[in-house]
Amino acid sequence: MIVAVEYLWIWFWWTVVLLGSVSTVNVLVDPYGLFRVVDLPGINRLKSQASERGTLFKQSAVARLQPRALVLGNSRAEIGFDPESPVWPPSARPAFNLALPGAGIGAVADEFARALGVTDPKLVVVGLDFVDFRVDPSASDRFVLRASGADPWRDWRDRSSALLTMTAFADSLATVRAQHEAYPTALTDAGFNPKQDYVGIARREGYSALFRQRDRENAFNYRRGPKSVLQASDRSSPAFDAVDSIVRLARERGIALRFVIYPYHAHTLVLFDLTGLWPAYESWKRELAQRIDAARGGMDVELWDFTGFSPYADEAVPTPGDTHTELKWYWEAGHFKKGLGDVLLATLFDGERGNAAWGCRVTTGDIEAQLAAQKAARDRYEASHPADMADLKAAVAAGSRL
Repeated sequence: MIVAVEYLWIWFWWTVVLLGSVSTVNVLVDPYGLFRVVDLPGINRLKSQASERGTLFKQSAVARLQPRALVLGNSRAEIGFDPESPVWPPSARPAFNLALPGAGIGAVADEFARALGVTDPKLVVVGLDFVDFRVDPSASDRFVLRASGADPWRDWRDRSSALLTMTAFADSLATVRAQHEAYPTALTDAGFNPKQDYVGIARREGYSALFRQRDRENAFNYRRGPKSVLQASDRSSPAFDAVDSIVRLARERGIALRFVIYPYHAHTLVLFDLTGLWPAYESWKRELAQRIDAARGGMDVELWDFTGFSPYADEAVPTPGDTHTELKWYWEAGHFKKGLGDVLLATLFDGERGNAAWGCRVTTGDIEAQLAAQKAARDRYEASHPADMADLKAAVAAGSRL
């Protein structure tokens, strides 16, 4: 009996020592930017593991920084829109990038509602991705916004996990190692992902490899997924319900909204056509224009379209094996670079400082003309880029065999 008691005491104290050591390391290294006890270059300044708990990192930062502007969306927005870019107007600074990789528009609406529980922005830029709106037309689902506001239990649970778990300890060690890597993945304090890991991949394998992989993934997903954006039962969908929820939240708080249709690379637009998605793509824009027009009374809300074939979207992909050519505007067909994001934001905030020939506001009054012009530009691109078309058709064919 005495031996058993002694064993339990030894076990207890070793557990205390272990938890104390783990929590001390996690607090000091702070891989998710929650505690901010120390900030040391070469030790923990670069938050390489923040994306492992992106929601926790970003919601905590929003509460701490109290930004006047927010960026919402998926990885396209997280990688493309730098909240510390000089193109943001003074009235919108500081800005914060609350976009989350893989987030559909429903998750975007939920994150927006949660953020409004701890901050009061004046402007919100929302990235819209066509593929997030595809839906089975026979479905009858609805989107229900999660309850907004602070959740003390969730906050305590998340912080305890970031403090006491071995997973967090492993991320602390990875954070220290990343300080000395050539191309580390990291999030800035403003929530932006500069995508430095792609720099390393592009220099080792070339941009052609990045484009080819993304094109094949997209071809497979576009070919297999739904070809509609509206449910037949009510001519709506959960995704459009989520857009309405974002509008409602912004109207209630007097927040200016800028909905932005991402600037897809020409390869992505061609794949919409080759996989039978182009009609749904046009229907998506029509529905967005109608809903935003309907919401415009009584609030500051705009819909901007940066898709279409242009010198940006048509950026030529280097040939296979070329590891020296660096693209200016795109990482691959799925993600645009900060440079293009800056041009987009400059146009959004001030057409005279931006490129007025690229990007336009969308309303129901001009949507049909814009769709017709983009379709004609698509046909010209497909006719004038035989090598790209051959690669994209091969990607679609490969996807059909998987």
